Amino acid sequence: MLSKIYCANCRGLEVTTVTVEVEVSDGICFYLVGLADNAIKESQQRISSALAKFGYRIPGKKIIINLAPANLKKVGSAFDTAIAVGIVAASGQNSFFCLEEFMIIGELALDGSLRGTEGALPMALHAAAQGFKGCILPMESAAECADIDGITVFAARHLGDVMNILSSPETASSYIPLKRQYVPKKEWEYDFAHVRGQHLAKKGLEIAAAGGHNAILVGSPGCGKTLMAKCLPSILPPLSKSEALETSTVYSVAGLLKNSGGLIRERPFRSPHHTSTIQALAGSLGMPGEVSLAHNGVLFADEIAEFGRASLEILRQPLEDCCIQVCRASTRVCYPASFMLIAAMNPCPCGYLNDPKKNCTCSTSAIMKYAGKLSGPLMDRIDIQLNLKNVPPSDIVGISAKEEEPSSAIAARVKSAREIQLARFKGENFYTNARIPAGKLAEYCRIGTKEQAFLKSYISKQGISARGYSRILKISRTIADLDGKDFISLEHISKAIQLRLNINEF
Repeated sequence: MLSKIYCANCRGLEVTTVTVEVEVSDGICFYLVGLADNAIKESQQRISSALAKFGYRIPGKKIIINLAPANLKKVGSAFDTAIAVGIVAASGQNSFFCLEEFMIIGELALDGSLRGTEGALPMALHAAAQGFKGCILPMESAAECADIDGITVFAARHLGDVMNILSSPETASSYIPLKRQYVPKKEWEYDFAHVRGQHLAKKGLEIAAAGGHNAILVGSPGCGKTLMAKCLPSILPPLSKSEALETSTVYSVAGLLKNSGGLIRERPFRSPHHTSTIQALAGSLGMPGEVSLAHNGVLFADEIAEFGRASLEILRQPLEDCCIQVCRASTRVCYPASFMLIAAMNPCPCGYLNDPKKNCTCSTSAIMKYAGKLSGPLMDRIDIQLNLKNVPPSDIVGISAKEEEPSSAIAARVKSAREIQLARFKGENFYTNARIPAGKLAEYCRIGTKEQAFLKSYISKQGISARGYSRILKISRTIADLDGKDFISLEHISKAIQLRLNINEF
């Protein structure tokens, strides 16, 4: 007797439907074919023990299990449950309704319980796109898929639950997980109200947050670079439903969504250490790297000049293309990587170059070598460059210290600017000014004759690259959005140039 059950194979974010064909006939043997890896080949012992816990068994007959398509390498242990169900169905130990309408995913423990699996969210999204009516997942993984439209997700604690869902449609609804109601975060550990002074840097980060621009903070130790970077999530708007699905899919593949209770709704903030390897930043065939885990959020490179040169150059492609391709021999995977790069560094190795209170102890060659770790092409991709100075004591200590603007007030302005951009880019595949492609720049960043003449003169004098010109226009568009203006004026362009060229006056 032959039975067919459907599962899925996930490599990176690419998901392929796998048909588990089980045939039981006369004889005594057990074959598992279809380019399965060791985790799948070892499933017989797990399945045998799990079935026995619920009154089933692997029959003493000839059993052939084929994972189709046969030319696709199958990896992971998520096929256990589908194979177990196929054996029960093909041997006539239980009868199921409409097996072809379900995708069944999950690893089995020896006691029959289902363990969570990496990549459950992209597999469930694939099942919905392929027209499956139901997707059976382990309880540990089902919550992350509860918000998917177009398919019913069932949460199973053990193999017995899977059998009940498939054999008793009238009771299957009791296994549907509840959708979690999203509640926006109101209090943040880091708030701009805690940052004294540094008003230009705060304004620069507000513009960066409003338009999704990259920024770098340069200043002496203790001037507040790291603190302000950590405050950035408090002014960013929450993820939209589509963005939440994109980001959560990456985290699901990385195994970081188990027991999460649902989709990620707050923008991720990733802060890799400067000793991180190239693989940790870029990712591997089966594991997204830091640049992808920061998708739709912030990648904070603290002490960026301490990163290895090769690690920094990894950032160039995702900063431009919003994705990163990882290639190994004949296999290639592509991960999304649309993030805001926020970097912080000292002006020199000792940290006190041009500091009015402390003397720099670095030689000229040491300073040049330190600054040279950031290549010209990388710096050209950083929109906003902010030079910070230490805050005066009067702004820090005593009753004269002013009360600073809280993140909630800044977040309101950022939200208004983002809403303007969402309306402007409706129907496009980008959401922020920083992501306007070159072909759309003239349409969305129109400037008058006077502004054009000013920029032509400025570019010819300063030798600005074409990329630098486009970045100035995009920053100008964001400043105009924060001002609530439809047009880009000379004032907006002037402010954008000041932010782009690290000028202290604004």
